[in-house]
Amino acid sequence: MKLKKVIAITAVIVLFFGSAVGGVYGYKTYQQSKLVAKVQPVSTLNFGYGGDSTSSYGMVTNDSSQEIYLAGAKSVKKIHVNEGEVVKKGDPLLEYDTAELKIEIERKKLDISNLDNKIALVSHELDGMKNAKPVNKTPPQMDMAKLKQLEELDRQRNEIPETDVLDSRIYNYITEDSLPYNMKVDPVTGKAVYPAGTKEEPYIYYCNPKAYVYGSFYHFIRATGGQGKEEWGREGKYVEFYVCKKDEAGRMQMEKVEGPDGVGMVEKPVIDREITPQPVVFDGNNIPAVYEDHRMWYIFTGEEYIPISLADQYMSEFMNQSMNWQEPTGYTAEELVKLIPKKESELKSLDIQKRQQQLQLEKLQKSVSDGMVYAEVSGVVKKVGDPDEFQSSGTPFLVVTGDEGLYVSGTISELLLESVKIGTIVTANSWESGSTFEATITEISDYPVNGNSFGDGNPNVSYYAYTAYIEDSSALRNGEYVDLMISTNEADKEGIYIEKAYVRQENGKSYCMIADENNRLKKQYVVTGKTIYGTTIEIKSGLSEEDQIAFPYGKDAVEGIAVEAVSDGNF
Repeated sequence: MKLKKVIAITAVIVLFFGSAVGGVYGYKTYQQSKLVAKVQPVSTLNFGYGGDSTSSYGMVTNDSSQEIYLAGAKSVKKIHVNEGEVVKKGDPLLEYDTAELKIEIERKKLDISNLDNKIALVSHELDGMKNAKPVNKTPPQMDMAKLKQLEELDRQRNEIPETDVLDSRIYNYITEDSLPYNMKVDPVTGKAVYPAGTKEEPYIYYCNPKAYVYGSFYHFIRATGGQGKEEWGREGKYVEFYVCKKDEAGRMQMEKVEGPDGVGMVEKPVIDREITPQPVVFDGNNIPAVYEDHRMWYIFTGEEYIPISLADQYMSEFMNQSMNWQEPTGYTAEELVKLIPKKESELKSLDIQKRQQQLQLEKLQKSVSDGMVYAEVSGVVKKVGDPDEFQSSGTPFLVVTGDEGLYVSGTISELLLESVKIGTIVTANSWESGSTFEATITEISDYPVNGNSFGDGNPNVSYYAYTAYIEDSSALRNGEYVDLMISTNEADKEGIYIEKAYVRQENGKSYCMIADENNRLKKQYVVTGKTIYGTTIEIKSGLSEEDQIAFPYGKDAVEGIAVEAVSDGNF
């Protein structure tokens, strides 16, 4: 008749449903207090900035070349040279159909406009990712620690004794076997002698405030009657319930009052009048025969006491939550770490495409006046294509090779196309003599080479060939190899430059996760500057080399958790 019966029944139900749901969701204990973020000094992550530069190598030649590519649907109106013909700088090479050229210009403008739209869309998506709050796509998981706590509470509730542990005269719950406080013992027979159970001599019980009675107790005190009944005509019993005050030891507090008829003094429990100013009365003559023996009711509120297992209730709520769970929209922290660099790479690729199209547009616009393309170097026409045949992308239609002076060819990364222009100075170093000299870029190809055939470099970006004229060539010979270096700006050795992965965005602001003075992780807002090579970002303020910094993604990137210093490279 105690709680453990209800728990046993509920446990069977839980096991039944658990077998249907089990295996879908595992149990996992997650305690934020046990998370530790690994940090290391900013000084160990600071790349510094040595200035943008690119290196390659090339061979010194006594000629330069001019390559002409046909783009799109523009048609050649007339070719003015033949293969093997000697031309001078400024001679006409070929003539475009200006009407067709104008159409091609409009197409090129449309291509650039479409790229602008794509760039705007990708930029918007990238901003959204950088400002996005990561979502948790992990299905609901039961907190085993909480479940164990609730099971312990259930166990404690199930073990509540019938009477108070400090005073057996005070009841926690009452059954038909519970003895009234005012019951007496026959001195001769030693048997219990119940009070009359009348209004003048009721059964009296002293209880704790949340005491309850079983339905069997109602049947015990109610009136009975009927033909064939052994207790036919038994009158109902009159019962009174009180909450008594307790002394410092937790026992029933007593007071001395005058005895019956004013003879002598007797001890009597002190009633807690704040809880029971008047006794709660059960009149057995008015109790219907509708109570189930195992059901329970609180004495002082009259409400039914239903001992629901807290553990079973939690498991039931968890199963309902699991069945109704839907994966949230958005990105997890792990997804953002992977997607942001990809989106940045996509944006960079679109930007390069746009700059290529703009360069081609500029050349088309220069030719639109008379449609003529002129020789930029003096030399020999080495190749002339057939305008009626298809020209694959990256294949020159007409090539002029120079016949005087010394030149050298190298490559530059696509990341430097904006900063390296015709007229940029190249520093060259001879493999043979070790002498250093300067060359001036005279031409940059519109199309990337197949791999970086002129030197080492990042295999994930494209490289473009350039031709540079050697001003002082007295110490060089034709066919000699040289190392080539181009510097685009000055170094910044005092600044802080860290990987972009350590900087996150929130509402348009940048922040890092660092250790505070209490060795707890906190969010530190920073002001950023330029981005180097697409992977490294300048921190202009908000961060010092002495700060301890953590990776700002993943389950450990939580403000307030403890930090642990690690050596460089041990994240």
